[in-house]
Amino acid sequence: MVIEVKESEVPVNFGKLLETQLKKWQGGGHHPRGIAEYISNSSDSYGRLKQFSNQKIEVEIYSRTGKAIDKLIVRDYAEGMSFDDLENKFFKYFESFSGREKGEKVTGRFGTGGKAYAIMNFRDCWINSIKDGKECRAWFKWNYQNKTIVRGYNKGGYRDRETYENNGTTVFLESSLKVSLPLDEFIQHLEKLERNRHILKSHQVSFKIIRKKTTDSVILRYDEPDSDTAVDKWTFKLPPNLINGTDFDNYLHIRFFEKPIGENAFIDLTDGISSVADLVASNYDSRPFSKYINGTLVITKLIDSVAIKENRRGLEEGDDLTIEIESFLKEKINEVINCIEDHQKEKDKLKRINAVNEKLNELSKFLNKQDLKFRVELKEMKRRFNHEDETSSENNTNQTWEGDSQSVFRKPTESDAEELLVKGTWVQPRDDESSVDPKHYDNAEFLPSDDGKDLAVKVGSKSKVPAKKIREKKGLQVLMSNDLKNPDSPTFTEFDDPVSDRDMYSIGVIWINAVHPIIVKYGDGKENEVVRNENIANFVLLIVSQYYAQKEAETQPEDERDDILILFRKHFFKLQLEIRVDREINYFD
Repeated sequence: MVIEVKESEVPVNFGKLLETQLKKWQGGGHHPRGIAEYISNSSDSYGRLKQFSNQKIEVEIYSRTGKAIDKLIVRDYAEGMSFDDLENKFFKYFESFSGREKGEKVTGRFGTGGKAYAIMNFRDCWINSIKDGKECRAWFKWNYQNKTIVRGYNKGGYRDRETYENNGTTVFLESSLKVSLPLDEFIQHLEKLERNRHILKSHQVSFKIIRKKTTDSVILRYDEPDSDTAVDKWTFKLPPNLINGTDFDNYLHIRFFEKPIGENAFIDLTDGISSVADLVASNYDSRPFSKYINGTLVITKLIDSVAIKENRRGLEEGDDLTIEIESFLKEKINEVINCIEDHQKEKDKLKRINAVNEKLNELSKFLNKQDLKFRVELKEMKRRFNHEDETSSENNTNQTWEGDSQSVFRKPTESDAEELLVKGTWVQPRDDESSVDPKHYDNAEFLPSDDGKDLAVKVGSKSKVPAKKIREKKGLQVLMSNDLKNPDSPTFTEFDDPVSDRDMYSIGVIWINAVHPIIVKYGDGKENEVVRNENIANFVLLIVSQYYAQKEAETQPEDERDDILILFRKHFFKLQLEIRVDREINYFD
């Protein structure tokens, strides 16, 4: 038997403020938030059954034009409501019967949001609920004339109709008064609402837009940054002023990601039941790395706190608890970003070092490839000089020499014994006279004389080479400095350049600094000869390329002169190429 209940006024204990509160829900832009209220009610219904995950909540929007809402349906398969539940719980405004007052983990608080949205935005509002084999169907609306809420089970409604359907509740809202948002944007808004976040993570919420010819269907979801991809993580325990006496689950978790995470760069503030607000990180620290962090902040002290705005739309500004939360959050975000910046500086420093090392390795590889060619060139130069010496010797068999040989002297040192010292005069062999003390020149000659004022130590003898023979030489010689066997060898220190071109222009000799650390490092051992020769070859080619570059630059007009570095590189690689294509050169002979 179906019992019909006629229209009657809904009792509301809110006085004259009722209409003011309801009007907060009026307007075409409130539809996603209103739908979220019904999704939240369905989730709470599952929660009271201790079904906290993988339950179905269905949302359907029918629209012939694709603009207005002809019918909105929100359906769940949870506990359902009896006639008594509808009368004494659902149709109560500004009173909570959600179970929150008994400690249930539900979001419902004032019993107003969903119904307020419905009666202020739709011409016809129906609720259909089944519980334990009994089905009730009621309508409800806002009476604009009397400024009251009315409801009834007539005009198509009924109560306690027997049914074999499973428990559950369905809300039907028909003929929307206004819709200012495109229907397709509802999905985006619903997925971003804080209040829906915990529901979309745990339940299956389907959303359909059914038009005249098409149906769009999607499962609503909240895609948060994957914590497993976070570069670093921090956990902070809340200070005592933010913790309830018996709570131990109150923590701030912050995650740092390798790249900016866009609109997800916020701290998800929750009371342990559902999200309360998205606290944007950059509002607490404006440095660039605030765009890289995301986190969660659980404060169970917020449950039933006046610091939460109506319908869980954020924190009330100026509330004492709000101020304490924001102060704590600012401190910890600042601390995290300081840590990130310090770590990033070290990372950048290491990156720069690695980049330099990589370039040096590449340069080393390049030079290693070219060094063999340089050594081949040196070998070829030596071969050519030997050939010239032999030719010159044959052509000058009858040449008159000033003497067969002459003594070779060096400048004395403090460690030389007195009996080794020879008196005489050091003379600089130059075409022009100079007032410079000859003792300052490394290639000065020593003339023995009993009445001489200078001293020297005899180290051997050498054959005189005719001036004509020297003039006939071509190419370069690469010789070692500090050579006691060669009186022409200059004396360098370890602080001088590893290679010198001081005599390259005059007598065609490039001197290698025998005491330079790079040369000394590999010594005279056979096992290090290859590396040592590679270094020497590099030095020689650099000097020769520099000489060619400078000479070419001098031939160019000053206003059209090429960059000296470009010219150097051109000659450097040209010499390499010439060595590479010269088949007569064989370094390993």
